Amino acid sequence: MEAISQGELELVRFDTTELLREIQRTLFPNLSSHVTCLYGRIPTLGALHRVGENRHVISLHSLFNHPDTPQVVVRHILIHELLHIEIPPRALREGELDPRISRKKGSEPLEPLGPIAHPSEFWVRERELSPDRLVAMKWIFEAFGGRLKYREREEGIWVRKWRSEYGRRVVRPSIEEVRAKLSERDHGYPEGGE
Repeated sequence: MEAISQGELELVRFDTTELLREIQRTLFPNLSSHVTCLYGRIPTLGALHRVGENRHVISLHSLFNHPDTPQVVVRHILIHELLHIEIPPRALREGELDPRISRKKGSEPLEPLGPIAHPSEFWVRERELSPDRLVAMKWIFEAFGGRLKYREREEGIWVRKWRSEYGRRVVRPSIEEVRAKLSERDHGYPEGGE
């Protein structure tokens, strides 16, 4: 397990701790764990760490710690990480395909890789709890796409070259621009038009 980063002074335009509390209160009312959140230099976009009996820390990558990061993006990451408490890793069920194994034509499937952190029920629950997940992920890839790498086997998105690029200007689109692009793609016309 990766170490928890030392927290940074929060630079976003909203209170992340209050956002986390609101999410827990409304979407995870039966969650008995005490959860805190911090921004720091971690290798992934987000991570959940168990730090004791019923105590967790959510780490968010430093790239999110910026005044131009939309609240909806951080909200989605917090929901995703809290879901890891509600739906912990589990073994594959009989007949279930391991999504971490390449199924490319002509490749031999490898042995299952152990417990799966994002089983199908995880994604179903995420869709229920985070209706803005598509716009949040689209924003993340528009803002940081060249710095991100999805690692299938580890089931996560890693941030590349962030140490050397940290502090350099990253163009962060507005969430409205991202919503409009998604709307155009999904409907074939700008939002509000027909």
